[in-house]
Amino acid sequence: MSANDIATVVNQTITQYLSESGEQQTKRPCSGKSFTFRSPAITVTGAYCVSQLGDTLLELGATHVLLVADKLVHQLGLVSGCEQSITLAGIGLTLFTEVEGEPDTVIINQGIKVLKQSKADFVVGIGGGSALDAAKGMAVMIDHQGPLADLKIGGIASRKVGLGCIPTTAGTGSETTDITVIQDLEYGIKVPVKGPALVPDFALLDPVLMLGVPDHVTAATGIDTLTHAIEAYVSRETNPLSKAYAYHAIETVIKSLPVAVGCGDDLDMRYEMSIAAYKAGIAFSNAGLGLTHAIAHQIGAQYHIPHGVANAILLPYVMAFNALTCEKGYAELAVAMGIKVESMTQRESCNAVIQMVRSLVQDLGLPNSLTVYNINTGDLPQLAERAMLDICLIGNPRQVTATQIVVLLNRVLANDFPEGYC
Repeated sequence: MSANDIATVVNQTITQYLSESGEQQTKRPCSGKSFTFRSPAITVTGAYCVSQLGDTLLELGATHVLLVADKLVHQLGLVSGCEQSITLAGIGLTLFTEVEGEPDTVIINQGIKVLKQSKADFVVGIGGGSALDAAKGMAVMIDHQGPLADLKIGGIASRKVGLGCIPTTAGTGSETTDITVIQDLEYGIKVPVKGPALVPDFALLDPVLMLGVPDHVTAATGIDTLTHAIEAYVSRETNPLSKAYAYHAIETVIKSLPVAVGCGDDLDMRYEMSIAAYKAGIAFSNAGLGLTHAIAHQIGAQYHIPHGVANAILLPYVMAFNALTCEKGYAELAVAMGIKVESMTQRESCNAVIQMVRSLVQDLGLPNSLTVYNINTGDLPQLAERAMLDICLIGNPRQVTATQIVVLLNRVLANDFPEGYC
């Protein structure tokens, strides 16, 4: 076959693939053999590296910054270093410090109004996941007029302003990801919005900003990091790079999180957790998540359960459910968790990993049941149906039905952890 013949066959194949239906185009031509990988263009790390913020912004061409912060973070003075660095660089600055709790459509619209008035060409979020998600939402939704649900998947391909993120907790990984989660107050649901424009231009990881985080928040956000990494590792959409990031994030969380919770002024452990959250964020941003997050988004929005706590409660149960199809994947994580596997079968290693996750949640003082949240069992079918529509479910390694989600939630409510796979 000549080179021209080969070129003709290739072109015909590509044309046929691109002409298929929208549903078919979402499928990869060769599963696991091709993938797209995104991460921030610039990452700055280290104690007191917030002093480099101004130089980083200059490198990216910023002339005026809208600095979006959690109200509490601003009150604690954690924003002052950012303000000083931006001012010393000769860059214009406007503050927006009204973020309280998880971002919703009201706070996003307020921020967009300030962004337009200030004529800022760069948005920087500083704080926990709420502030970072809010900043990302403002940066990409400034010209969006339609319903929030329109932006669920791939609805945002570009943005007109720069975007940077500075986390003050080690958990959400929002400083690296192509996703933001916003509460749609009209419908009372959390809407994950995903698109390449949501990947920040830079991430700045300064562990000094995390030293004052209370132990219960450190625990919850740390388990959020662990959930990101585990779900990304076994996701249907996983790839070699995301698996590597996820694996090493898990390894770090197991070693560092207990110390960070028990000794919050340990700067080294705060640094390690900031890197773990970053790695896990990159992993799930490029590989997707799973059933834990799909359910957590629903119960969190309806019952005001902190996201990390919801993940902590659900993760072991979801792992027991998913183990039917990803026993090998979970077993591979045993070494990362420090489990001695020399005499174990694959199933024993898998079970040991699930039990270690459950024990870690308990050791950190986080709840392992939903009983304390007064969940109405009559809400379970609706919560399950909403979870079935959540974008995170795409990556779950096991197919799931709404009925199975209801059964799983009933188990969690009864604190009835399965002895085997369920």
